[in-house]
Amino acid sequence: MNKLIIVGNGFDIHNKLPTKYTDFIIWYLTKCIESSIQSDGKFTDLIELKYNKVSMSTDYKKVTDFKDIALWFIEEFNFEPRNRSRHFIKDDVVFDFHVTSKSDLFLSLMTHQLERNWVDIEMTYYKILKQCLSLYNISDKEVFAEKKLEKINSDFEVLKSNLHKYLEIVSRNAKVDNTFDYCADDSINSRIIIDNHHLKNLEYDYKETKNTINPKEVTILNFNYTGLPYQLNRRRYNHIDIHGSVTPQSSPIIFGFGDEIDSDYLEMEKTNNNNFLTYIKSFGYFNDTNYKNLIDFIDSDSYVVYIWGHSCGLSDRTLLNMIFEHDNCAAIKPYYWEKNDKTNNYLEITQNISRHFRNKQKMRNRVVNKKFCTPLGSPH
Repeated sequence: MNKLIIVGNGFDIHNKLPTKYTDFIIWYLTKCIESSIQSDGKFTDLIELKYNKVSMSTDYKKVTDFKDIALWFIEEFNFEPRNRSRHFIKDDVVFDFHVTSKSDLFLSLMTHQLERNWVDIEMTYYKILKQCLSLYNISDKEVFAEKKLEKINSDFEVLKSNLHKYLEIVSRNAKVDNTFDYCADDSINSRIIIDNHHLKNLEYDYKETKNTINPKEVTILNFNYTGLPYQLNRRRYNHIDIHGSVTPQSSPIIFGFGDEIDSDYLEMEKTNNNNFLTYIKSFGYFNDTNYKNLIDFIDSDSYVVYIWGHSCGLSDRTLLNMIFEHDNCAAIKPYYWEKNDKTNNYLEITQNISRHFRNKQKMRNRVVNKKFCTPLGSPH
């Protein structure tokens, strides 16, 4: 029996990396502000940002650096398509900033952030793709839908390029909590496995008295881009960076959406317009052998899935469905996030996992009971 460890962004966050999409958006806005200053007053990208220095103002917000302005955009500013302005004072200089949204995608991200205090770039992108699809099916709106689709893809590429730069910066000196190494190398508790046929051929691995299984192979399936799991070294782990990495000499990052089970995706295919498919993750898998390496692993023997910090959201639905419903999948053990008030997100993770199953009986037989689950970062 083998072990497959699915690594998501919660793993990077647990290891002190500011890799939430909100962190990235703040960095991007700060960069826009700094570029505006450096370019003598104007910067145009997903937003158009202009500034003027003014001699006097009675209505201003005092800031210590330009990140404070970005945080104000995130926390208070209601981005709208029309031009908006605000005065800030920094180092006794008053800046009059004018902001105009140039992107429906970025406007949607900022609106979602303002309303819910978090954002999912890939999900937001896919929702706008669906809006384009609804317009595409109206005869007099088709040309407009095509132009909107081209713009959304262009804007998404800008975000992807900037995300790559941001992750390169924040991951340079990252260190992994070595507790994860012990967890990766640890034996598998046989009591978490309901379907006993997975245990029948474990003559040398299964120790009945201790209820432990020593995994033959451990593969780390990394959905992140930072390459942190390579710091784990208690044994020789197999590494699959399924979405590429920002580390040198790695595959280009795959950033987009991956729910080909969704009915709207099937309608997008029927349009015969490849712009709908530009950032669908499956097409990125054809660029290297990572996907084949995953298939070879899950086909080779029974395996238990450990989930480290992956929310199991719909943006990876196609791939997760394949892993979770595969006949060799013996169990799925989520490591939940324990909050300061001692509550946790175990229920939320299991609800998300269930969305990747067509066969709900398999789901009930494979998701590990909370009694046998532990917080993210535990050694077992």
